Amino acid sequence: MANTTSSKGSMSRLVRTRRSLVDAGLQLFAERPVDAVPIDDIVAAAGVAKGSFFNHFNDKQSFANAIAAEIRLDIEARVAEANKDIVNPLERLTGGMRTAAEFALSEKQRSIVVTRSLKLTTGRDHPLNAGLRKDVESACAHGLLRPEAESSGLLFWLGACHSIMSNIIERNLSRPKAAERMADIMMMGLIGLGVGEAEARTLAEANKNQLLRTTR
Repeated sequence: MANTTSSKGSMSRLVRTRRSLVDAGLQLFAERPVDAVPIDDIVAAAGVAKGSFFNHFNDKQSFANAIAAEIRLDIEARVAEANKDIVNPLERLTGGMRTAAEFALSEKQRSIVVTRSLKLTTGRDHPLNAGLRKDVESACAHGLLRPEAESSGLLFWLGACHSIMSNIIERNLSRPKAAERMADIMMMGLIGLGVGEAEARTLAEANKNQLLRTTR
């Protein structure tokens, strides 16, 4: 029983230490690019010994990637929630972009980290892109997108979502201006994927209005 209690206590300390390191990384990477943040600054901000860093991460890049993955998982969870009752793949794609824009408006520090400082995961088979890949494949299967989207649609749409998040953060856009910018990029992106202009405009306008109504 004593060993079990000790094991649970050790595990709890490990979880707390990792959380302290990640929280410190979020703060520091929001202020400076990854290359400009030494590990010494990370452990000092986390209040842990330097050796503790290497108990959890191989190096600074793996640490940065872990933080990026954590943020992306949160974004993906929000996209899944926003799209839970949506069947139309085009509405799901645009709902994902709207959610990304909302994240940039409501989670500024974490958005700075994931868009400006860390690696963007673009692989079709990466687990973080599973939802987007499924939506693009569904849209292609229904003949809603141009043939090229089958191989490059995920990368194209992911880049558009990343761009709108970056622009909202870099320009510190208000919600109305962010909604306008998102609608423009969304409409151009949909047309680029092969959606007709009238439908693209309708989808972009609907998502713009929804973003204007959203408050977190």
